[in-house]
This record gives sequence, C-alpha cells and structure tokens, in this order.
Amino acid sequence: MSIDLNFWKYQNDGSLDNAAVYQKACCDHETVEGLEPLPIEDILKETAAAFHDWHLLSPLHYERKNGPGSFQITTTPQIVRFDCYSMEQADRKRFSSVMSKFACPLYNPQQGVRFDRLAVFLIGETAEYKEKVEQELSRLLPRLKGITQAVTWEEYVLLSKTCPHIEYNAIIHRAKTLTKVTSFMRFGNAWANRPCQCKTSQLEEDNARRILEELLQKSIQRVVQDFFARTDYE
Repeated sequence: MSIDLNFWKYQNDGSLDNAAVYQKACCDHETVEGLEPLPIEDILKETAAAFHDWHLLSPLHYERKNGPGSFQITTTPQIVRFDCYSMEQADRKRFSSVMSKFACPLYNPQQGVRFDRLAVFLIGETAEYKEKVEQELSRLLPRLKGITQAVTWEEYVLLSKTCPHIEYNAIIHRAKTLTKVTSFMRFGNAWANRPCQCKTSQLEEDNARRILEELLQKSIQRVVQDFFARTDYE
C-alpha cells in the first residue's frame, strides 16, 4: 500500500485551492505563485533525525530496519513530498511532526484535506458555550487555526456543503427523557461523531450549564481522539 503525504507553506498566511496546488506543485513539480520557498536542507536533516532508527539507503530513500516499511522524499524549492510504502500509521505521523517545525501543514490527497484550518459551527444552543469550545479545541488541536460561527441547523447544512476546511460542529438535542450533546468532525472524505448524554431530569436550573459543559467537553475530547486515530496528522 502506498500513500503520499505533502507539505508546503502559503505566503502571508494565504490560501489557494489545495487540490490544484497539490497537482501542480507536488505531482507536476511546477512553481506555484503564492508558495513560500522552503529550507530543504534543514528539513532533510530533521527528517534524518526523526528516522534515525531507519536504514538510510540514500538521502531521499529510507527503509525500516525491522519489518516492512519504506519511504522516498521528493522536493522542489517549494514543496516536500513523502511517498510511503507499507508504513505504519505511527511512523507516517512523524512527517507531520517534523514539518510542523517549519510551519508546513500536512496535505493528504487520499483524504482530500489540508490540516491547517478548522471551521467550527456551533448549532443553536451550543453557541452559548463558544468560549469553552474554543478553549478545548485550541488545547487539543493547537496547530489548527479555528474560525467559529454560531448557526442554525439550516445554515449549517448550507455552509457545510462548500466548506473546504476540516470541520467541527456541536449540537444539543433535548428530549423528554434524554439530552444528547454531539460533537462531529469531518476531515476530507473521513469523519467522526461522538455523542454524550444525560437524563433530561438532571438538567435542573442550577446544574444545567455545568452538566452540559461537561458533556460538551467530553464529546470534544472523544471526537478529537477519533480524528487522530483516523489521520496521519500529529
């Protein structure tokens, strides 16, 4: 199984069509206006340090010493691409960690998403917990730039159809017997969904906010845990 993981940096914190940049810069090796030049030699040194326990076949070709797994590096002045062959996920995550030192987020074409921005949609009642949600997401995902919107369900459905970023949403469902707080994340063609619930009768006036905050925090932690388990991002 082969997977390619790609990294570049936009000038002035800008943004372009990531899929188009991937094709032109990472596949066709063309220069793309709007990308920063990268310190390639420093990146190769950091990669060598991160994979010191692997066999170095050449400066751009590594092989695992014990068991299957290898990768090749392709560079231009603007991008670094890692082609991974039979590598375990834990090893692939090292690339994201290495490249974060150079402010280069991961673009994974297999999932169709760049791990740089997080669109946060707080649906209905969850908007009241904006500060807590932002604090928890920032703590768990410090390298993702978050943009928060308070929306209705109808607004969310429309906005999510064209959202190009990693997406998080939260919603509270109140029913007669159970109240459910759900956190959802979409990252390209993959997703995770984590509800937490309590008896509605527990939400007495004095306790409601505290309990809902706790459920929301727990659902965020669980969905982010799933996000890490299902991606090569670290």
